[in-house]
Amino acid sequence: MTFESSGAGSIGIAGEKDILAHKLEFDRNGVGGLLMLHIVNIVFMVLTFFVYRFWALTRVRRALWPRMRFDGSPLEYTGTGLEIFIGFLKVFLLILLPYGIFSNWVNSRIIDPEIGFSFLFALLSYLSVLGIAFLYSAARYLAYRYRVNRTHWRGIRGSVDGAAYMYALKSFGCYFLVFITFGIMKPWMDVKLLQYKLDHTKFGGQQFWFAGTTEGLWRPYLLFLLMPLIVLFAFVDIDGGIISIRFSFQFDSSDSAAAIHWQSVGIVVIGAICSALAYLNYQIQFWKKAASRLTFGAAHFSFQPTIRQVFGLYIGNWLITYLSLWILLPIAWLRKGHFLAQHLTITGNLNLDALVQAEFDTDSKGEGFLGDFDIA
Repeated sequence: MTFESSGAGSIGIAGEKDILAHKLEFDRNGVGGLLMLHIVNIVFMVLTFFVYRFWALTRVRRALWPRMRFDGSPLEYTGTGLEIFIGFLKVFLLILLPYGIFSNWVNSRIIDPEIGFSFLFALLSYLSVLGIAFLYSAARYLAYRYRVNRTHWRGIRGSVDGAAYMYALKSFGCYFLVFITFGIMKPWMDVKLLQYKLDHTKFGGQQFWFAGTTEGLWRPYLLFLLMPLIVLFAFVDIDGGIISIRFSFQFDSSDSAAAIHWQSVGIVVIGAICSALAYLNYQIQFWKKAASRLTFGAAHFSFQPTIRQVFGLYIGNWLITYLSLWILLPIAWLRKGHFLAQHLTITGNLNLDALVQAEFDTDSKGEGFLGDFDIA
């Protein structure tokens, strides 16, 4: 029996297929330069009434993408501010401006001074809102496609195909199902929408494969849905139609009504915090399951953070961002990038020799109708 070393570092028995462990790193050094870039971007956005935002976004991405290194090679972002700006102009002139004029005209005629309420104009107003929701879903998909198409690694770029209108229609159908089931079907919706994205994502012409399923998601999600009731029954007694608070929070007040009011507020706050933690747990389980069911050729993915680690990331970034009035936002970016590199594991042979350059249009117009609006 002999042993041999695999190309990425693991050692296995000769004749058996070694499991290659790929290295994902994120560079958190150079915070000062990133902070300076952020401050300069803010100044220029203010001076240009936020027109510079599109170039600021590009500069930030070009500074952050290379910090992520996969097997020693950095990512590269090739998008431009002009592409995103042109996309915004198209969205504004072809969609937002006409919609604003149409919506104002329709809303002004819902209540007519002569005929009163108009069902037709009320219906048109409702449909116009649905139209914007449809376009928003399509724009999110196209923004995702733009970012992937403009991401390179070792000269090989990603690509996303698929129809944005199909994604928007799927979103509509999924949200309708979630609505009529009082939110119960959200795990199914999350899996289906992610499935559509990943089924149309390639890198170097090779397809990602996502075996999406809701297995393991229902319990944490139902816990989130039921958390308000759990908190309510934990703090409130209902006996013969009489409602009483089981716990008494100590307030320095002789007014019993005020005490009950603040006790009720305390219960609501506790319920909101518990619900937020339960939803965070569901999100963690969702991305863990999603990563475990994603493959790229012979490569497999794993994402294994704990709820405590994710909670620390979120709370830390929230405090850093809001207590500094957004000035230290780049530190939050670096924390997120480092967290992803630390907890995302990729194993298996990528077969780089088989990767070919993805073929797609790279003209200066970017993603065309909606993609460069980049509202995702």
